[in-house]
Amino acid sequence: MTGGESAADLVDAAPAAILAVDMTGVVLVHNRKTLDCLGAGEDSLVGRNLTEWMPPAARMLYETQVVPRLVEKGRVRELVLEIRRPDGSRHPLLVNADRRVDDAGSARIVIVAMDAIGRSAFERELVETRRTADAAHRELALLQDATGRLAVARGLEDLGRVLIDAAGQATQSAWTVVRLADHGGGVSTWGDPPFGVDQDEGLRAGSDQVICHDPDDIVRTLPGSAHALNRAGVESLILTPVVRQDGRVIGEICCWFRRPRTLGPDEAGTLVALARQAERVVEHLRLQDRLRHDASHDGLTGLFNRAGLSARLTELLTTANLSERSSAVIFLDLDGFKAINDLRGHSAGDEVLRTVAERLVRVCRSGDAIGRLGGDEFVIVVDHVDRDDASGLAGRVRDAVSAPLAGAAEGMPLSASVGVISWTGADDPRPSADELISAADEEMYTAKRLLSGGVRSRTWLH
Repeated sequence: MTGGESAADLVDAAPAAILAVDMTGVVLVHNRKTLDCLGAGEDSLVGRNLTEWMPPAARMLYETQVVPRLVEKGRVRELVLEIRRPDGSRHPLLVNADRRVDDAGSARIVIVAMDAIGRSAFERELVETRRTADAAHRELALLQDATGRLAVARGLEDLGRVLIDAAGQATQSAWTVVRLADHGGGVSTWGDPPFGVDQDEGLRAGSDQVICHDPDDIVRTLPGSAHALNRAGVESLILTPVVRQDGRVIGEICCWFRRPRTLGPDEAGTLVALARQAERVVEHLRLQDRLRHDASHDGLTGLFNRAGLSARLTELLTTANLSERSSAVIFLDLDGFKAINDLRGHSAGDEVLRTVAERLVRVCRSGDAIGRLGGDEFVIVVDHVDRDDASGLAGRVRDAVSAPLAGAAEGMPLSASVGVISWTGADDPRPSADELISAADEEMYTAKRLLSGGVRSRTWLH
């Protein structure tokens, strides 16, 4: 100390509230800062109880937790205790307290208190930062899980199920629906929409995410659907398109909620990330489908090639053997095709092959497997037919092929030599696909050689 300052002067000038109270809370002594902290207008608080400035919750904390701890431990450190000032405002104080006993055995509590508003704000900021970090971690974990599952998706069915699970977890939506354009030009749907909300129409054309936080937003943004959504109990929603790089919409992730929702960047960003992953998976699946299709189909006519036809016939042989039903292989070779190629050119020949393919598709049933083995040779695999029915179909096929040609081959004659092999699933041993195709080929050549065209048919004999 200098200049004659006493310890009492230093305490009185301290930037913190310093006071002593008895064990019941009655103020014994205090400094000037205590008046500022409590918002007291009088010059002295001596004789008044400190709990007068405490709201009920703080008073209960002080009486049931702070005082007993002081009695037991002798001190309390960094306790945040709220006080209520005369103007009604509430302020948190950071409190350190010690229990002291004088020579006469009397106990008192010495308290040092500082304004804790800054500390509270800092703690709230820490809590918010932690909450944001936790949300980001959950989003990352969800996206990582979805990415892993999408990477092994074998088709649109797998993709749709993964997106439904991930979108529902990300948003906690009451209803979640995923819609994706399928290979046939339609729209495949997973999940259940709100009752009465139509999901049969095509995909929305817009490539922007649609977010409606409350019913008023829905009315403004989706006026055509607002009435149905209101009747279904939908009060907020988020619609996220799945968009190709060329801008074409190929799907959408739809989430609806029963209550107004903030729907901030966390939910919206997660859904956009899922949509981007879905787009890449869809394109990958389509590429796989194209590669599989190209590997099993003839590039000129679109019919099965030899590999695809053999696989289909092998599959049919297995199922026919289980049910012992009758089936057949029809082999046809075009008569007059070489002359068309020689006289009209290969482009005319290609046009004729495509025409024949179209005629075969029209004559045969939708479930029949039709293939081009190469050149001008075609094979049809027919299930659930006996020998007579197969021969009748072979005759209709020959008639269809012999119909007059148009285009580059107009006026040129065309017909077919046809061989038919029938078998039943009861045949033992079961023939292979190659054996049946070879046998039908032999019947076709016999018809060409002995009958100058026409149809020859027999039942498979090993």
